[in-house]
Amino acid sequence: MRGFGGEAGPRRLLILASVALFLGRGLLSLSRTGPVLVADEIGYLTNARVLIGGVPGQLQQAPFYRGGYSLLLAPLLELSSAPTAQYHLVLLVNAALVASLPLLLYQLVARYLPVTSKQAVAAAIAGSIYPAVTTFSQVALSENALLPLTCVWLLLVADLFSGSVRPMWVAVLFGACSALMWAIHGRMVVALGLALVAAVRLLYLRRIKEGGLLLAVLLGGAGGVQALNAFLIAHNYAGSATDGTGARLSAIFGFHPLVTVLENLVGQSWYLVVSTFGLTLVLARLATGRADRTTIRGSPPLGPLRPWLLALTGGLLLVSAAAFPTRTRPDMFVYGRYVEVVCPPLVTCGLAWLPSSRPPFRWTAAVIVLLTAAVAVIRVVAVGGGAPDRWDVSALPFLTFDLGAGVLGGAGLVALVGARLLLLPSSRRRVQAPVVVMALFLPVIAYTVWNPVITSQRAVYPSGWQSPQTVASKYHMRVIDYDLANYDVIGLYVTQWFLPHTHVMLINGSHFNPADAFVFAAGNRSSTAHPGYSIVWRDAGRDQVLWANRANAVADAGRSEHAASLERGAVHG
Repeated sequence: MRGFGGEAGPRRLLILASVALFLGRGLLSLSRTGPVLVADEIGYLTNARVLIGGVPGQLQQAPFYRGGYSLLLAPLLELSSAPTAQYHLVLLVNAALVASLPLLLYQLVARYLPVTSKQAVAAAIAGSIYPAVTTFSQVALSENALLPLTCVWLLLVADLFSGSVRPMWVAVLFGACSALMWAIHGRMVVALGLALVAAVRLLYLRRIKEGGLLLAVLLGGAGGVQALNAFLIAHNYAGSATDGTGARLSAIFGFHPLVTVLENLVGQSWYLVVSTFGLTLVLARLATGRADRTTIRGSPPLGPLRPWLLALTGGLLLVSAAAFPTRTRPDMFVYGRYVEVVCPPLVTCGLAWLPSSRPPFRWTAAVIVLLTAAVAVIRVVAVGGGAPDRWDVSALPFLTFDLGAGVLGGAGLVALVGARLLLLPSSRRRVQAPVVVMALFLPVIAYTVWNPVITSQRAVYPSGWQSPQTVASKYHMRVIDYDLANYDVIGLYVTQWFLPHTHVMLINGSHFNPADAFVFAAGNRSSTAHPGYSIVWRDAGRDQVLWANRANAVADAGRSEHAASLERGAVHG
């Protein structure tokens, strides 16, 4: 196998690329104040807070967020008591995690694909700047851990079936990696299932020790994941929680849900093609056996990597499509976020395979045109309206002021032009394909930095916004009530991140309970209608304020943590 070998040039360039990507994404995160994606970020962040013994979040109304990513974040919360500083630390760790992609992708292609060292470096750097990677790094989402782990998973499974010199250790690490990915997000049951397939394959090949050890690690890891989930459900979800992905998958049975899932499969496959400018089709053509399989002299075989990368991609596409049998936003039809963890390897491997397996442009163009026409028709006929969420389609190579047929067609046209540049005959190419890909990615990255990152930051934390932590400390707020009659998704979830020592309880009624000392409710309530209450904090940009009953504030500050934990999550009128 080849890795870095003794070549200092590729190693130096990859390290420089990793440092540059870390600095760029880290500097971008400095302008951030706190979470903007709710309840996703709050789920992972409050999980981390609970894991270090902190105050639980109010997440009974949210889907369950697994604890694998939160395990990584938990130690960071010990380094500061200020939620804004903690959030910046989380984003810096995100930047460090995804900055490992150039090195990991280089190892992936240099070991198993028909490339020279220079080609491997260029392809790895191009794959590591896939636009969604920068977008994910700006929020506390599990994708930041899954992106490098997906590369590690592919490296390990390829090593396992390519004559690794330490197959026992590789089997242990592969099993642990598969279980950890499932601990991070439920959709990675695909990685867990493929690891079971790998174990069965090893046993079939009479590699009993490796297969048995892999099975044991997978079973032990699955047990550990269940224990972690149970702990978080008991301490952060008041004893019951719904796995959002699992609940949606269970709803697919029936004619209309199945039709919706098939539509999603078409739309999400289209997104995978256009966001990679047709490079995914290079791998698809290899899978059909129609591509030229010639390799560079001395390069390692293609076999160990290709089937696992394609199986992981296909499995994630199926799970992602099935996860939205009922659509509430148009972006769910072309939802990319669940599959994009494989896009850096797809881009890198597509570029690496391109010189020896160049598909004809006419074939690639026909697939892009047909898929674009199909998604445009489905969008007009079957997909409802609503505002799209750019976070979930952040690598779409077009503006997303809406997600109508015109926008989808525009993205398809951009992808078609990109594919034409990538698939020029060798004699006519003036630049290398990785440079073309990077040039195509840069405008998309610039747009996603503006939308959704900057626009979401400004929407959640407008000018004049101040953290409620200062007021909470001043009044020693141990417990506050949140009035569901004035529910605001940002008001409920984001605000509690900035109250690290305060329990949030839900109430539902048109009147304040006289015993309540602190209540979140609408600011348009008349203070004369509630004597003794006054506004002590206002959420700039939305009608959410914190009312204080000064007469009860002292008594409230003395309530015990035990009593608060028993009351947390109760809904009373």
